[in-house]
Amino acid sequence: MRGRDAVQQVRASRTGGQNFVKWWRKDNDFVDFELIDEFLGHVKADEEIDGFELFDMERMWELLHTLNPDTLSRESKNGEEVIAWRWVDRDGNNRTTTYPFTPEAIMTLIDTEFFA
Repeated sequence: MRGRDAVQQVRASRTGGQNFVKWWRKDNDFVDFELIDEFLGHVKADEEIDGFELFDMERMWELLHTLNPDTLSRESKNGEEVIAWRWVDRDGNNRTTTYPFTPEAIMTLIDTEFFA
């Protein structure tokens, strides 16, 4: 399908709770995850897209957590749900970075931890 078709299909099938799109092209084994609004804003009308799948927050969290369950956890901090990411800096020190449990934070972690 072309980008314009994917945009129409994403808009038509998106529900209120879906914030993420996984999309791919077969020719070069390309798979990407993005926020839906960002995807809709940059996909070119004639770009070849072989498929897509829409994800809500829980499904995306499950995917992210499955990729590396030892470094990620959901916690409560000051009454708010957060993501704790445990990582090792270049000096070998253990660090923890806390993110709000939001679509943008999940994408930051995916981009930082898994697709950097």
